[in-house]
Amino acid sequence: MSDYYQPGYGPPAGGPQQPYGAPQHGAPQHGAPQQGWPGGAPGGGYGYPGVQQPGPGYGPQPPAPPTGPAMWAHLGALLTMTAGTMMCCGLGAFLGWIFPLSLRGNDRHKHDPYIRHHATQAVNFGITQAIMAALGVVLYVASAFIFAAAATTDAQRNSSGLAVPLLTVIGIFGSYALSGVICGVIGTVKATRGELWTYPRLIAWPLSKG
Repeated sequence: MSDYYQPGYGPPAGGPQQPYGAPQHGAPQHGAPQQGWPGGAPGGGYGYPGVQQPGPGYGPQPPAPPTGPAMWAHLGALLTMTAGTMMCCGLGAFLGWIFPLSLRGNDRHKHDPYIRHHATQAVNFGITQAIMAALGVVLYVASAFIFAAAATTDAQRNSSGLAVPLLTVIGIFGSYALSGVICGVIGTVKATRGELWTYPRLIAWPLSKG
């Protein structure tokens, strides 16, 4: 027997001897591109052949809500009431509902539920603030009239006590107006972020339905 065919190292009986280093059946040769892996690289990323990695934006994405008009519904009402009040002798406090109402009735926005929700909230906010402003004016005038009528020469010593109702009305409605401004700012920020917002009932009575 030849030294080449030693026990445990020879080929199977009757089979041809393959040259040393020849690739086995079914194995890709060294340096040759592997089938299914273009360029010899796995098709699914690093170390995971056959698994496709999803890229950014994979799958259908829901459309972003129209945050611009929704934001302006709150901001328009807020600016009308604050800036308009300072420039027009308090008239802006009665007109905060006009801008969001016109925005909600616009042909481009009347069928958008997101814009209608925020515009309706801003309309209710503006109407409520107008009603409270009118009530505050009535109470202020009534308190001032009572104070002037009661401040006679005999009651001059107690005039400071007569001013308490007037100061109370100013404090209550001043705090209410400040709370409305804070809620208006929150509504503007929520609308900008694409979130829903509902005013507290004390600040915006649900008079109009969107």
